[in-house]
Amino acid sequence: MSWKCDRPPQDPRAAVERDAFHDWILSLPWVVERPYVLGIRGVRAFAVDCPPLDIRRMWLVTGLPSGRGVALIVESSQADAYVNAGVAAPLAPMPARHTMITLSDDLGDSGLERVILDVYSTLLS
Repeated sequence: MSWKCDRPPQDPRAAVERDAFHDWILSLPWVVERPYVLGIRGVRAFAVDCPPLDIRRMWLVTGLPSGRGVALIVESSQADAYVNAGVAAPLAPMPARHTMITLSDDLGDSGLERVILDVYSTLLS
């Protein structure tokens, strides 16, 4: 993977890497960007919108001031597994027994990619 998202925001390369990260997320089948109205500049939200499987759900938010700046919305039991593995921390409870988790600062780029793809594949299974 050619993106990194753990550089400090003052690094001019960070914007290019963030763009590459978002392009990668949007390249996943059925992923669409959704409006996000938190009032924090730079926050972007992504959903899986897959009519053939009748799946339409928000799953990823970037630009948050916590963790790696990446949060995932997962079932609460899956959130517990990520927290117990030390790769995430709970951020907020969500409806329908889901939890928003933020990914650990210690998680490397390959670990970040692995968790994101795991959550994405769980959504489509």
